[in-house]
Formats: sequence, C-alpha cells, structure tokens
Amino acid sequence: MAKKIIFLNPISDQLLASLNIDTEVKIECEPLISTQSAKFDPLDLDPNIAWVFSSKTAVNMVKKHTFPKTVYCIGKKTAEAIPQAIIPDIPTAESLANLIISSNEKKVIFICGDKRRDELPNLLKLNTIQVKEVIVYRTKNIKKSVNLQGIDGLAFMSPSAVYSMNENGGFGELPCFAIGPTTAQALESLGQNFIISKQSNAKSIVNAARQYFFK
Repeated sequence: MAKKIIFLNPISDQLLASLNIDTEVKIECEPLISTQSAKFDPLDLDPNIAWVFSSKTAVNMVKKHTFPKTVYCIGKKTAEAIPQAIIPDIPTAESLANLIISSNEKKVIFICGDKRRDELPNLLKLNTIQVKEVIVYRTKNIKKSVNLQGIDGLAFMSPSAVYSMNENGGFGELPCFAIGPTTAQALESLGQNFIISKQSNAKSIVNAARQYFFK
C-alpha cells in the first residue's frame, strides 16, 4: 500500500505532479508558510563586498541585481543560479561560517529573510567579521489546522515550516523528513525524530521516505 507524505512548504503544481509519478509514495501539499518580498535599499547590495546566502528564496529576490565576484552559499540548491558561488562541503551554517572565516573575509553582506537563524551571523561576528544584513523577504506562518488522518509522514523544506507546524497542532508522532541539516536542527530542537534527505531537493526527500518505509 502506498504511503502518504505531506509537504508543509509550498511546492509548485508541476513539481507535485512529478513527485506523484511514484507509486509507492504519494505526495500532498499543505503549505504552512508564505513568503513575500521586503523593501530594501539596492545601494546596500555593494558588489565590492562578498555576499552570503543561506536560502534560495533570498537569491531569487535579488537575482536582477549584479552579483559580486565572491558569493558564498550554504548549499547547491541555494547556489544553482550562481555559477561563481563558493559552497562548503557540508550544507550547514557552521560549515559556511568556517569557509568564510578561512577565506579571510573582513566584511560580508548577509542577504536573508526576516526569520533567518542566528548561527551564521553570530559565528562570523565572533570571528571579528563585520556582517551587514539585508532583509529581502518576509516569512509568514499560516495559521490553520492540518488534517493528519491517513498521513504517514511529514516533509519539511525549511525551519520556518517546522516551527509553523509546531504552532499549528504539532507533528502527530509522525516521522519527519528534512531537506537538510538546518531544517533537521529545527526538528531536533522540538524533540522530533527526523530523517535527512541525501540531497537538497524535494525528490530526494521522497526517496528518503521510500527508503524509510520500504527498506
């Protein structure tokens, strides 16, 4: 019998259809967060200073601007539209911070959302690197009850979705699948068991769920 997984982040209809080609794992989507652009001063995006991204959403919000030669991204998914991006071996805030520190940067521009986590800027500041934050989008939790009847697992593609699920009735003791270490850390902080996908994309989450249920 097919297992049902519900994604708590928005995913496109096209992606949802492609994920449902699988006969063993069926996908539903019930977004618990929404994002919208935030006003910012374009002059804050100085191309003479290294830019830092920890989310693909932030990249999309500034893609019409001229990127600098030096750009740091937390992982491949975030960096896929930036050919020159420098990426750590492990897609975590700590690994990204260590990469920036080892590159002897003195100042960086952290382009992010209003609910970004503290680990990355705090680690950089502890190592005397100036961090200028430019907030380019805002994340809103959607308040609604999610019907978990008949659902076998929960899929999360960001910490924000994890926290929103927690505020909307909890996880129902269901197995949780995380897109990467940062999302997994959010689940861990709330006492949830989790399985991390091997790659930072929705298909890899589905593969992780298939392996979990049918190993």
